[in-house]
Amino acid sequence: MEISENSFIKGIRKFSRKSNTVIRGIGDDGAVAELRAGQYVFVQDAMAEHVHFELSFMDPYYVGKKALYSNISDVLAMGAQPVFYLVTVGIPGKLSSGDMERMYRGMDRAAREFGVTLLGGDTVATAKDLFIDISVIGKLASERYFGRDKARKGDLIAVTGKLGEAALGLRVLKEGGDARGMKNCIRRFLSPAPPYALWKEIVKDDITDVMMDVSDGLILDLSRMMDESRKQARIHWEKVPMPRPLMQRGLEELAFGGGEDYQLLFTFPREKLPVVAAMIKKGRAVTIIGEVVSGRGVRVYRHGSEITGPKGGYDHFGGRF
Repeated sequence: MEISENSFIKGIRKFSRKSNTVIRGIGDDGAVAELRAGQYVFVQDAMAEHVHFELSFMDPYYVGKKALYSNISDVLAMGAQPVFYLVTVGIPGKLSSGDMERMYRGMDRAAREFGVTLLGGDTVATAKDLFIDISVIGKLASERYFGRDKARKGDLIAVTGKLGEAALGLRVLKEGGDARGMKNCIRRFLSPAPPYALWKEIVKDDITDVMMDVSDGLILDLSRMMDESRKQARIHWEKVPMPRPLMQRGLEELAFGGGEDYQLLFTFPREKLPVVAAMIKKGRAVTIIGEVVSGRGVRVYRHGSEITGPKGGYDHFGGRF
């Protein structure tokens, strides 16, 4: 990339929009912002080429957009409204200034959807591969945070959207083949916008304080929630929402272990069932898939009988340590 660091920084300043709470943004040794009274959530998530994405089938625009979406999803899962973000990028020489412009435009598109302001970050050169590391700051929407450790015996388990879309979309992008009817799945992998409107409705109706996003696969993420809450989840295979192309191809297990859908997984007390049922009746993409009981781990039932597996889920270290 034939551009100086100073020129690059000047070029991305246009993505740092004016805000009443930003006193000093990009252009100094640090950013200065006014944080109003309340509690704040801080998250950080990174994406690395050849681990999270391949530039051969993922344009830098979508790399930037997805990287910010994944961080925003974490903030929402904690019960907070995202406010600011900072981004560090490691840029290999193979990328052009136009490539980086598109990546920042992707982030800016995601930021505008959620009202998030770019504060600053860092840029470094890398020998070979692209990486992007983002931090997002969010303000709690109420006086309590949403946590994985708050699930209670008797709670019902619900999820938004459909699961397995992103995993199937990735498979089509990597392997090629028949892509008919796969538009939504490919879009879900490239541009997995968290369900913001649904999240706001869940917060407004005070349905839960137990939530996480489905980023590494339903079984793995739900097992993490149950581990933190010291409870057991029992879910029903036939109730897990899946896209039609997944079922047509006999790939239902991707709904349990595929990951990267960035849907919301939450539990709620039974006294809130009428509120959730009303949401479902109005056509909201919420599905009740199981219940919380005493014990540990996650158990899956199909037509009333417990089944082995399904397994899967994304573990960055894969048991290396």
